Amino acid sequence: MSEVAVVQQIDALEAEGLGSTKRETLVELLPRPLPTALTAAELTEYARRVRNLALFDFVSVTIDGRVLHVRVRRKATISPTVDFSSGKTLRDSKITLGLTENDIDGRGTRLGGKASYSERGLNFAVWMNQHPYGPRRWMNELEVFYAGSGFRFEGDASKWHRNRFGGFVEFLSPFLYGRHWRYELQVEAYRETYTYVDTPHALRSGTYAGVVSELIWDRYSWNDLTPNGARLTLEVKPGVFLGAAEPRHEALVKALGALKLGEATALVAFGKIAAVNGGNVNHSLLIGSQQGVRGLSDSLHRGAKVGFANLELRHALSLGKRWYLQGVLFTDAARFQPMDARGDATPWVNAWSTGAGVRILPTALVDTLLRFDVARLHAPNGSWFYQLGITQYI
Repeated sequence: MSEVAVVQQIDALEAEGLGSTKRETLVELLPRPLPTALTAAELTEYARRVRNLALFDFVSVTIDGRVLHVRVRRKATISPTVDFSSGKTLRDSKITLGLTENDIDGRGTRLGGKASYSERGLNFAVWMNQHPYGPRRWMNELEVFYAGSGFRFEGDASKWHRNRFGGFVEFLSPFLYGRHWRYELQVEAYRETYTYVDTPHALRSGTYAGVVSELIWDRYSWNDLTPNGARLTLEVKPGVFLGAAEPRHEALVKALGALKLGEATALVAFGKIAAVNGGNVNHSLLIGSQQGVRGLSDSLHRGAKVGFANLELRHALSLGKRWYLQGVLFTDAARFQPMDARGDATPWVNAWSTGAGVRILPTALVDTLLRFDVARLHAPNGSWFYQLGITQYI
């Protein structure tokens, strides 16, 4: 008999270890209201969705008679957002301070705010995100942001600072059981201005308005140590810059994959291919050490076409009491076409690095660890790179 054909009647759900997370949150993750019948495949998918809330570092789902028993070990949900990632130079380091409540309403909704220094500029954001795993209703994400970014170029003394203040609202479709695809629609607007301008090239302020249409194939099972599965994202972002009646479109493909090789060993990979319409470097894609290839200069390479991939082999050793020491071997590679200060395309560039790292990982905290990576950049030039961070690179 196939796994899908095994059906068990469920009349009630009992939960243990939820803390302030509401039992109804787990009930809403079921494919249908109680009472219902679940197939073995649906039961497996249900357990995956509970784990992917990222609120628990232990999840057990069993059936006793007609009662579904969910036992979890809850993480500390109020977490400081203290992120640091060194860059190629001190000015290119990334520092973030903030606070996130990862379960503000007992239903897995995250409310957070942060201020950061990145891309050689100050940034801030405030957001409220509902989780994307509900199978029977639409979810929402809201964010207001200010994003500052410093521009500089190889072989050109031009420089300026780009400022964006705006926000977006996003609608997440019900994530139906038996269908691995889900859909998200975002409406975004921001005001763009420039300061500290030192360039002969014309810069025009204005307002951007656009939408993001996102299709996601999700079979990824989250775990602090051994994630498994895959997630594929397709995005189309049509938009217009009203100050100059300038089209600002973007299309991208992202893929995240992981293979569990043992109880504490996993192979994790991430890849991204993206393109924007060219002609204005203020509408471009940025690649560097902090996202792309460890060892590549940050806040420098902006292009209309970018592709990169990261691969990590991770193995963890238990230090006791929900603490782990994780060793990592990695390689990063990219190919991109930079723009100059005028927005014209320049020759394609290949980048590649290899390296190793170590993480100190407390599984009692949400999305927090201490990371140290050492990378050797082989192309476009040879150099060593050292990076500190408090989140996983991928």
